[in-house]
Amino acid sequence: MGGYDGHRGWVYSLAVDDHERHRGIGSALIDNIERKLKALGCLKVNLQVVASNSDVVDFYKRLGFSVEDRISMGKRLY
Repeated sequence: MGGYDGHRGWVYSLAVDDHERHRGIGSALIDNIERKLKALGCLKVNLQVVASNSDVVDFYKRLGFSVEDRISMGKRLY
């Protein structure tokens, strides 16, 4: 699931069943999100992953994403 706020695009959620991984499904989903964001005039897409999930970090790096010097902040509302 991706989104665009008029400034930046976001990949909010991406999941591929464990038994279906390494078949290009995740890459195709990201490609689809990127194509749709580009069509909207989006210049940059962001996403967040848990740093300890090295497999996912490596997956996104292979797709051209890079780690940026940012602080991610959150607040639980309940």
